[in-house]
Formats: sequence, structure tokens, C-alpha cells
Amino acid sequence: MAFFEIDRQTINDLEVFNEAASGISIFTFFDIAKTIGGKKKLIQMMETPSADINVLTSRRDSIKYFYKNPLNLDVNKRSLDFIEHYLAFNTQALATNFIDVIAKGIRYKFSSNNDQYVISEGISDVFKLVKTLYGFCNELTNKELPAHISTIINTLNELFSKKEIEKIIHYNPGKELNYIQLCYYDKLFRKTELQSIRSAINIVYELDVYTAAAKAASNNGFCFPEYCTERQSYVKINGLFHPCIKGAVKNDILIDQEQNLVFLTGANMAGKSSFLRGLGVAVYLAHIGFPVPAGDMQTSVFNGLITTINLSDNIGNGYSHYYSEVKRVKETALKILEHGNLFIIFDELFRGTNVKDAYDSSLATIKALANIRNSAFLISTHIVEIASELTNIPNISFHYFASKIEDGKPVFKYRLLKGVSEETLGFFIFKNEGILEILEKAAEPSQDIRNKIT
Repeated sequence: MAFFEIDRQTINDLEVFNEAASGISIFTFFDIAKTIGGKKKLIQMMETPSADINVLTSRRDSIKYFYKNPLNLDVNKRSLDFIEHYLAFNTQALATNFIDVIAKGIRYKFSSNNDQYVISEGISDVFKLVKTLYGFCNELTNKELPAHISTIINTLNELFSKKEIEKIIHYNPGKELNYIQLCYYDKLFRKTELQSIRSAINIVYELDVYTAAAKAASNNGFCFPEYCTERQSYVKINGLFHPCIKGAVKNDILIDQEQNLVFLTGANMAGKSSFLRGLGVAVYLAHIGFPVPAGDMQTSVFNGLITTINLSDNIGNGYSHYYSEVKRVKETALKILEHGNLFIIFDELFRGTNVKDAYDSSLATIKALANIRNSAFLISTHIVEIASELTNIPNISFHYFASKIEDGKPVFKYRLLKGVSEETLGFFIFKNEGILEILEKAAEPSQDIRNKIT
């Protein structure tokens, strides 16, 4: 699997596993797998995005197939957990030589212990699993399948073609196994065909993830990304929304090599950070081959995703917020140098310093990034004055989120528009909260005290 650059800061910024203010994480939408193994595999997939287009298209097509053809794989969570326990059971396989079988078989008939229970129940659950998977394969035989699902079917059919396993498929489920049969199948499952059985279980977990992702797409109106092989630094999304925001307004965005840097402005609370998070989530999910929160999405395959949305002071290292930002920009620059073809988001670049330093640092950084054409950049800022210094750079596109005052209240449409924001609502919002009046009242006792002193 081709390496994909992503770090803990980005994972946290996008709230992939940590819950947002809404109490929902991105993981929550897909965490509907039936099995514990399925959940573990889901986490594994979400922790390892890929830059391998073959991996991404294979996974996307598998999920998309079950989106269109819902899978009803009748697997029992308890049964699979018990099989795992049985296969890893720390006891010798039942004896298979004739004398031991006769002697122990007599004792087994008239007594039982925990070891015997685990073995007999484990064998029974393996029987059920084999029969279930056989029915699944039969159901999909002669259907037009994605390449990866066909590979899964072929793997399972290889298992079913073995004479010992074929007997299980046709075994009468109402007939109890005798001790000799238990000995035979215990050795078969825990020794001879151990890896094959474990492979079959892993297939179940993988199908469980695909089914969960397909349900997430259906339940939440997600689409399946299309990957562009002939374009670099290309993302086109229609109807993008942040899945954690109820009733989120949908927006469109196009980033390509002609304009690979987006300069984003807008008042506080106008929607900049939510938009950038939603876009980051879409790019991230596309690079694990999962459905994305949008109407449709086309994207090139990037070598990594780096965001700086919620950067905090690094008190442990004695870093101020501004110095943490500078370090983050340096880290990002080194990663561009190392990997190239990255998707990079900076929200409120250099917010942790004075206006003059923020202006100078932001302008210098944006100009330098604009010279890099093998990556995509989205940069939001409150320092709209920078825009006039950037208008002559052809590969920068300008977008903003509008806001206005209606009946003495700020109104936000959360619509992404072309251009640069001219609204400054910060001080209006501050005054609208009545803070100055409260402070004036708080100052009255102090004024009375001063009057008495004089």
C-alpha cells in the first residue's frame, strides 16, 4: 500500500476519532459493523489512508457494490468471537489414534469439562460459518462483481473445494457429532486448515466493514469518489457538507493546477472552519476508499493530507501559539519537500501574533506556497488586506463566506462565494453581547469609592 502522509494533528483537526462539539466523530458514521473483528478492521482502515489508486478503487467498488446490492450475511457476533477463542484455545488437539479415541470417547460420553465444551462448541460454530459462507458464495455466483469481491469468492471456493470442507457443507445440521468425528474436525480446524479458517474469518470481517460503509453512505447521503489518473492536484466536489453538522449547507469547490491555492475569507462564524473541516474529511475519506459527504466528488490521488485548524500552544515545550504555528508551517514545508503532491489546509494562518507580524508572515507564506504547483492549498485568514497583494498571482482563487446585519443581528448564509469578504462583524458581535454595559456597571462601585476618597 503506497504511503500516505497524515499526522495526529490532522486526525484530531478532522475529528476522525475524537468527538466534535456535536458529540459525533467521523468514525461514528461507519461504526455499525456487526462484529468486533469488523470494528477492529474498520479502525485499521481508517488509521491507514493510502496513495495507491488500485487499493482505493478496489475498496470503493466493493463498498459501492453492497450499497447497490445490500448484503445480508447471516453471521453471529457471539459465534465468531467463540470461533476465535476456540482456534486460539491453549490445549492440545483431541487425540486421533484409535486407542486414545476409544478410551477418551467413553469418558466424553459420560462426563464433560470446559475443554470439551470449548472444542465441541467451536467445531459447531465453524460448521455454521462454513455453511453461511458457502450460501453467500452461491448467491453471488454468475453475478457481475467488482474484481476484489470476485477474488474473495474465489478464495472461499478454494476452501470449499477441499474434500474435508465439502463434507461440512453437506452435513446434516441436526445430527450430533460423535467423539471420533470431534477428534477429526478438531485436528482439521486447529492444525491442518487453521490458516484457511482464519482467512475465512478475516473475509467476514472485511465484508462486515464494506456493509457498514455502504449503510453509512445510504443513511447519510454520501457519494462515492471518482479518482482521476491524468490530473495532478485536482479536486472537484459538488454538494460538499460536513456530516457532523445537522442540516449543513452544501457547497461546491474546484481546485486544479490552474488555480491550486484557495484564499478564503469571511467573518467569524460565517462557516470557514466548518467548510475546511468538511473538505478535509472528504479528501481523507476518499483516501481510504470510503464514501464521502457530498453529492459527487472527483479527485486526484494525493500523497498526503495536512491540516492546521485547531493548533494549540505547546506548553510542555515552552512554545507560544505563534511559535507553534511557525513550527507547523516549517513541518509542512519539509513534508512538501519530501513527498510533494499534498493536500494542505491552514485555517486562520498566524492568528497567534500581532496584526503586523501576522500580515507579513501570512503574505510571505502564501506567496511562497503559490510557487509550488504540485500540491493543493487552502488558506483562510481574517487579514483581508493581504488579498490586494495576491491578485496578480494567477494560480490563486479567492473565495469567501458572506454575512450581513439584519434587524440588528448577524445573518450567515454559509454559502461559498467568489471574491474577498468585506464584512467585519467582530466588533458588532462584541457590542451586541452588551459586554461594555456590564463593564460600565461593574465600574460604578469603584467610582463611588474614588468619590468618597476625594
